[in-house]
Amino acid sequence: MTVMELQDQQEISDENFRIIAGIAKTSAGISLSDKKKSLVYSRISRRVRQEGFGSFDEYCDFLVSGAGVDERNHLVSALTTNVTSFYREKHHFAYLEHLLRQKLYSRVERGEELRIWSAACSSGEEAYSIAMTVMKCLSAVSGLKSKILATDIDADILGQAKLGSYNSVEAEALFEAGVLSFCRLERNRVVMSEKIRDMIRFRRLNLVEPWPFSSRFHAIFCRNVAIYFDRETQDRLWGNLSARIFPGGELYLGHSERIAHPERFGMESIGYNAYRKVSSGENSPWAI
Repeated sequence: MTVMELQDQQEISDENFRIIAGIAKTSAGISLSDKKKSLVYSRISRRVRQEGFGSFDEYCDFLVSGAGVDERNHLVSALTTNVTSFYREKHHFAYLEHLLRQKLYSRVERGEELRIWSAACSSGEEAYSIAMTVMKCLSAVSGLKSKILATDIDADILGQAKLGSYNSVEAEALFEAGVLSFCRLERNRVVMSEKIRDMIRFRRLNLVEPWPFSSRFHAIFCRNVAIYFDRETQDRLWGNLSARIFPGGELYLGHSERIAHPERFGMESIGYNAYRKVSSGENSPWAI
């Protein structure tokens, strides 16, 4: 069946959309209004064809069946956008540099372990940018102890991230930032050094499911995730993130994301899409 034949045979029905939107909500917290119907069609129609389904009815029947567990994960991946780049939204890395140099340097110098979380790391550029920023700011610290957790809901994109290998277009910002000492060139690819890769642990994590750790972090990047959530899910995410940040630590969000009343979560705004933890937040009704 050709692309045109599939389109002619069936646009996505209201029932198909209801099933897909329900799975997106329960599986990943993604909120899809009726206005997103054409977007869902454009994102999912290719998947329907690739997997050999003759119609959206067949595809949705499979999704809700016991055999559709893995496909539901692929559905979520298709609905989300893995757009990222090195040092994207540079002001956040300026905030991180200030935090590292002015607030945390003496603490890690005394042996405190630095912890940073890239909570929607996609293909890894954000996590590697964090690691290179840490090394640039703290390389003089003897016996530096640091852990960078990088998580994403998409297992396939995590596989790419772990390789730490990027083409010249993807790595263009590295030339501008002057951090090529943390990389090596292999033919037409830029590959992260082992020292940088060893700083990062990549793990699959669904942010709307229980988190399998209780660690706190000095900084968390959680950018361009909450845009997919409704207000209630966003508030739950803010509370959970706040509970995972040390007092004085910072949270960085995407360019169109805001916490309307950060004080409810023990936080305060410190600049463009950036927040500081100012209290324990233990009394927040949203905290875990």
